[in-house]
Amino acid sequence: MGGFGQAAYSTGKMGLVGFAKSVALEGARYNVTANVIAPGIIGPNANLSPLYERMVKRVAMQIEGQPEDVAHAIAFLCSERARYITGAVLTVTGGMDLFTF
Repeated sequence: MGGFGQAAYSTGKMGLVGFAKSVALEGARYNVTANVIAPGIIGPNANLSPLYERMVKRVAMQIEGQPEDVAHAIAFLCSERARYITGAVLTVTGGMDLFTF
């Protein structure tokens, strides 16, 4: 997600996405997959500032994710069940990315 004042941050993230897509394309003939996990707000977080609370409210599920939520996504993408998934970005955001304003 891009945002005001986040040009460098967004550029770095999209650079990783582009890199993974290139690796996916080049590795496909060898049955090598490459994907990206895009985590949202992952806790546990002791930061209960008003800004943090507003960020959590932007999550459709109204909760922060836990490290194991990301771990499960990684385990899935590394499993045989994900053998036909490559060049993808899997968001683990609780729906935070569904809001456009």
